[in-house]
Amino acid sequence: MHPVRALLDLPRRRQAAALSALRHSVDVPTGEGWNTRFGPTSLFDAWTRTTLMTQLYAANRAALAPVVTRRPFRIVEIGGGNGRLWEGFLPPEAEGELVVVDPMPDVHAEVARVLPPGVRLTPIHARVEDAHLPVSDAVVCSLTLHHVAGADALEREHHGLVGPGKLEVLRQLAASVRPRQGFIVLNEADVYCDLALAPGDPVLEDQLLDSYVRRCAHALLDDLAAAEGEEARRLDAILWRWCVDQVALAHAPREQRDVYELDVSRWLALFRRAELRVTERRFTDDFGLFCQYLLAF
Repeated sequence: MHPVRALLDLPRRRQAAALSALRHSVDVPTGEGWNTRFGPTSLFDAWTRTTLMTQLYAANRAALAPVVTRRPFRIVEIGGGNGRLWEGFLPPEAEGELVVVDPMPDVHAEVARVLPPGVRLTPIHARVEDAHLPVSDAVVCSLTLHHVAGADALEREHHGLVGPGKLEVLRQLAASVRPRQGFIVLNEADVYCDLALAPGDPVLEDQLLDSYVRRCAHALLDDLAAAEGEEARRLDAILWRWCVDQVALAHAPREQRDVYELDVSRWLALFRRAELRVTERRFTDDFGLFCQYLLAF
């Protein structure tokens, strides 16, 4: 039995201490930083082929299907990853423009690689907080806004940070979609770990453990059980490096946490503040981890 699966059988209150002891006793696989390498041998490639992510992509494709059949269309994607969302999705005859907002040059190259000839890639080399977005038919933003600390700029200021929070970014996205017809596809994890939870708070540690181990690692264990060879090695590295190791962020300074998620109820409250209407929402996986929101302005 994988040691992380054994940990999941423990009572919830004992899991944090057991995870810390486990992490110091196991020689974990070597890995790579999140979103730092692309290509068929990267951990990111393996991550985008997991059941969690293939289900998320399927939900996003279903939402975007009416848009990509228009001629021409314009879609803005916040954080392009390796282009897996678009691979095999856009029809060969598709015509339009995909605007990718991502500070990493390699991301734009990866996305361009999978687009059909009639779809033009327009790169914006910036973080979403700093980007000037064109008017579009749809914006898709998957697992990206949790990198923006704070519900709003005021909360950020309270903790010594400057710049926009999630509220201001949501208003920016809303302003960029076409009136009446445009919409936003947003995917985020259902977990709360934003600025209000202080470093070392046991609630913060439990929230990160819930997201990264009880749900994300649990899902990866199911994939790992069916994998072998190099695929199994990469999934195991993801499980340790990108899931188990993330729980330690509960003890990092606020500005180094990297992940500042909101749970479903807090996202819904923030959408109301941004005057965004939720037309549909659903979990895209069996573990209730990633929630997809379809938003209209």
